[in-house]
Amino acid sequence: MTLLNAHDLIRPDATIRYWVGTPAAPSGLPTLVLLHGATLDHHAWDPQVDALGERYPVVVPDLRSHGESTGGTFDFAAAVADVEALLDHLGLDDVVLVGLSLGGNIAQDVVRRDPSRVRALVVADATCNTAARHPMAALFGVTALQCQALFAGLGFAGQAALATATDPEAQRYALQANGRRTNAETVAILASLLTGALRPDASYRLPVPTLLLHGQDDGIGDIRSGTRAWAAREPLAEYAVIPDAGHASNLDNPPAFTAALEGFLERVLAGAEVGTAGGALLRDAG
Repeated sequence: MTLLNAHDLIRPDATIRYWVGTPAAPSGLPTLVLLHGATLDHHAWDPQVDALGERYPVVVPDLRSHGESTGGTFDFAAAVADVEALLDHLGLDDVVLVGLSLGGNIAQDVVRRDPSRVRALVVADATCNTAARHPMAALFGVTALQCQALFAGLGFAGQAALATATDPEAQRYALQANGRRTNAETVAILASLLTGALRPDASYRLPVPTLLLHGQDDGIGDIRSGTRAWAAREPLAEYAVIPDAGHASNLDNPPAFTAALEGFLERVLAGAEVGTAGGALLRDAG
């Protein structure tokens, strides 16, 4: 098990708790910065930290308003700024950003704002920030979330856990991580994602080698079809499907997810060509 040391980053309106793991022997490998999904915390990455932490330096923060971090009502733009401030604070300019769901949307924004500081990007079970959408899509999405929370009442957190994962243990973790949060707080996190992250831009292309992947059974929105289409238009992207996994694909099937991640990292670090011109490269993640 990789030993992680906790630290705090003081922000103007929040305290960001993050954990750092360093291999026993210097590896010269880039640091993996792992960003968890909405309503979860840094423990979402426990399987990958344990598998990769002996080789790679790792940084795993709790996003603002999640886990042991503070921050009041969640704000997407502020969360992006937190990650940028954390990279600055740690002096990291050679990183691989790995994001799950909301963490994947944050990672995309960090890369878009300053691609020079990121060696590679991994986006798991997240929608593309720049994909074309109906102008009213965000408003419709927020309204649907509010209605779902209203009608579900005390069962909303349980519904969210079932939608997040297919593995019973992963579902229990998702429910526990979100257990003390009110429905209004959960909706605010998801609404901030919809209104703050999604900005269509047909001309934008990912500027760094990227792995786009999702669980085979991810039932959130159009992530399955959207990720395949996204990878097809990205010259620097690979595409992988994690079998027997839902929205939290790294927790539902850790061995397959970690194998896909590690294979991608090895190809990037070896200087191998990643992606295909004008199309996606499907890797067998089983």
